[in-house]
Amino acid sequence: MTSALIDIIIIVLLIGTLVYAFVLDRRVRNLMASLKDMEPMVGAFSNAVDQSTKSVEELRDLSVQVRRPEPPVQKQPAQPTARGPEPTIDGESPAQKRAARLKNRAPVRGQTAVQGKSELVRTFFDITKERKE
Repeated sequence: MTSALIDIIIIVLLIGTLVYAFVLDRRVRNLMASLKDMEPMVGAFSNAVDQSTKSVEELRDLSVQVRRPEPPVQKQPAQPTARGPEPTIDGESPAQKRAARLKNRAPVRGQTAVQGKSELVRTFFDITKERKE
């Protein structure tokens, strides 16, 4: 009698687990469908954030240049090179200046710095596509 009661309890618990797994699976499928619909919007938002960050950095660099004018530089004929961006008068490229400025900036509480946000977003959606297949 007790073994039959234990078997019935186990069967009821298994049925409950299967029902919960079915409900959870439907919710996850709905979430993944929503994420797939949002992919273009999130990608566009990420690109807009990257562009605004770049614009703010350029404005910051420009304001520094306006406050402290650089001495005139004698122009030399341009020679095509494949070395990348040329360093400025003080020997640092704009990317190096930007990296140094970001490194010295005080962290904001609750904010995490993420480099390459566009790549992060694309990777997320690529992973979700692979898992779905």
